[in-house]
Amino acid sequence: MFVTPAIDAIAKHPFPETSDGIRHAELAAFLDAFCEMNEITVSENPDRKPRDVMLARVHPVKYEFWSLRITDPENTPGIRVLGAFCAKDEFVALLWNYREQMDFDGEVDELRATWNDYFGDLSPLSGSTLDEYISNHYRQ
Repeated sequence: MFVTPAIDAIAKHPFPETSDGIRHAELAAFLDAFCEMNEITVSENPDRKPRDVMLARVHPVKYEFWSLRITDPENTPGIRVLGAFCAKDEFVALLWNYREQMDFDGEVDELRATWNDYFGDLSPLSGSTLDEYISNHYRQ
């Protein structure tokens, strides 16, 4: 897992004892679980995903961007972290926002620009099967 400084900053201890602090702690736990190769639930169809799926494709699929979906705590809309795979099991997390503040069309435009700022003409990993992106997954 590679993260930008902005994501790194909110995913570090100590977390304030506020609703945002709890959400940031859940983000940190999610990043740890990904790095520990825990099983990740995945939805490849951005139009059909269970509320609690952990990783989902983002429209338009041709850009190869994904959303890490932090859905805990249950009484909040959660956090979304947008990025792409650079290699199998290696995710580059570029942008984050609280789910209720997401404008996915605008976020994808910003995501594409951010990817290009970091990687120039290098494209995200493009696989033909889910196994080419991530080892320990459960398709939903």
